[in-house]
Amino acid sequence: MHSGLVNKTRFFILMTMDTTENEMKPGMKGAAPTGQEITSENHIATEEHDAVEDHHAAEELSGLSKTELLKRMEECVASDPDQVKAIVNKITDLFSVIVKEETENKRRAWEATKEDEDDKFEPAPDPLAEKFETLLRKYHQKKVEQRKHKEAEQRKNLARKLELVEELKALAETSESMHKAFEKLQDIKNRWRETGQVPQASVAELMKNWQYHQDRFYDVVKISKELRELDHKKNQELKTELIAKAEALVREGSVKKALEDLHELHEQWKEIGAAPKEVNDQLWEKFKAASDKIHDRKQEQLANNKIKQEENLKLKLELCKKMEVEAEKTFDSHKAWTNANEAVDALFEEWRKIGHVPKEDEGKTWKQFKDARQKFFRNRETYYAKQREEFKVNYDQKVALCEKAEKLKDSTDWKNTANEFKRLQDEWKKTGPVSRKVSDKIWNRFKSAADAFFDGRNKQFAEADAKLKEHVTLREALIKEASEAELGEDLHAAKEAIHNFQKRWSEMPPAPRNEFGRLEAEWKKAGEKMLEKLKEKGGDENTVKKFKYDQLMQTDRGREQVLRERMNIQDKIKRLQGEINTLETNLGFFGKSKGAQSLVADYQSKVDAAKAEIDKLKTQLKGIPRDERPEPEPETKNFKSKKGFRPRF
Repeated sequence: MHSGLVNKTRFFILMTMDTTENEMKPGMKGAAPTGQEITSENHIATEEHDAVEDHHAAEELSGLSKTELLKRMEECVASDPDQVKAIVNKITDLFSVIVKEETENKRRAWEATKEDEDDKFEPAPDPLAEKFETLLRKYHQKKVEQRKHKEAEQRKNLARKLELVEELKALAETSESMHKAFEKLQDIKNRWRETGQVPQASVAELMKNWQYHQDRFYDVVKISKELRELDHKKNQELKTELIAKAEALVREGSVKKALEDLHELHEQWKEIGAAPKEVNDQLWEKFKAASDKIHDRKQEQLANNKIKQEENLKLKLELCKKMEVEAEKTFDSHKAWTNANEAVDALFEEWRKIGHVPKEDEGKTWKQFKDARQKFFRNRETYYAKQREEFKVNYDQKVALCEKAEKLKDSTDWKNTANEFKRLQDEWKKTGPVSRKVSDKIWNRFKSAADAFFDGRNKQFAEADAKLKEHVTLREALIKEASEAELGEDLHAAKEAIHNFQKRWSEMPPAPRNEFGRLEAEWKKAGEKMLEKLKEKGGDENTVKKFKYDQLMQTDRGREQVLRERMNIQDKIKRLQGEINTLETNLGFFGKSKGAQSLVADYQSKVDAAKAEIDKLKTQLKGIPRDERPEPEPETKNFKSKKGFRPRF
């Protein structure tokens, strides 16, 4: 039904009620307003009140945070509970959605890090939620108390009005003068209007009795037309005042307040009797016109809200599409899921900031958005459930490695155990990640076992090095002696001298590990000086090299050095031979092509250079001795490794 037609119908009912009294004539016994008319009057009051409630409910709240909703709730608790009922319900719904969402986010974060499947999720207390619950209880308590107070007041008002009906009844039976009786009638009517509402169930019967005894008064005292007109004139003055107040409300800035005040004016209008017949309709039309303007403002506001709601609907449908796109995505890393979750949260924040949509679309759009969002979270939970299973397997593997490490931590087999720890560490790296909640804990357990072993080994080595410190001086003295030695008179004597120096170095007690590098480098320099002096004694390049290799082959480290040198030369020969094969293959192709003489010459030059380099390397290789001694037994190796380090040049 069109809003203007609704308003006209509402005011027509009120007009009919006001003219009923005017059309009653003295002598019409039992002529009281019908129950249907009285019911219509109360229906209008309810409709006006609902208009105010609808205005409250339309208040924009969806974009507010928990703190803002809590503050708005505090304002509602301080207000009339009946006036803010709809808005309290809306605030409660929105607050519950936010709390539920925050709890779900906390639960998902906990699920991603929990250690045991039997653990139970227990979120930390939410002070804001607890405060909101307290406010909500206060609101309902205040609402109950107000209803009880209102019912008590209505019962008192009913008792007062019943007393006024009895006074009116007694007035109709009085023998006083008409003038005094009329004054008493006006006093009774004034007190009737000043008395508030009565219980709804008693309204119809009360109004029947009131109207009946009022008509009976006019009939019994045979009131004159002039006296009745005087009564109507008084009613005209009262209604004129209400019209002025209604017209002033048209300029009220708040439509909400204007509707609330208009409702009160209508309640007062209903308590006033009819005005003179010739102006009664005019008065009503003026009152109705002012009321219509206020309701037109409400309709305009509702129309604007409708346009805004349609715009909001488009925005929310776009968000639904975006959320459905997010719902189809899957990821294989925690970081990617975290980023996606932030995107989903951002979409939800946008949704909350958008205002109302048309009521008929509200449930449907929210379900579309919510279903997509829940699908995203189900996919996310599937990933983390699988991840928790993998974490459990990885955790068990790491525990097993910890147990192995803890069995080795007190070992004194320094070399083999150190190698075993290295192997365990390599195996640790190959195991997958575990929950961040236990990652540091399990790593520290493994590290503590390894640290215990290596701390023990380092302590042992430090003690051994301290005992070997005096050997450093002996070796430094030999290095100095070898560097400054003049050797023998001839080549043979020089060779013998170098050989003796090498023998003395080999027979010296081991030096500390921390001095190993320095001493070895200095001894190598001393050895190079002695070889230079050997050249001065008449030794050619080949003789010096052979002597050098002979000396190196006397020690384990020397043999390793010679072996590496042989392997390097052999690798170079293999590489060059491969290049030659490739070049010769290409030469075979070029030979069949016309105009390729320059390329053939270039390739042939490279082949010749590579072959010359191979010949040179083979000559060098012949001068390097082979290590034909058998490998020492493992026990011998272990035994030597425990004696300390013996630097060689």
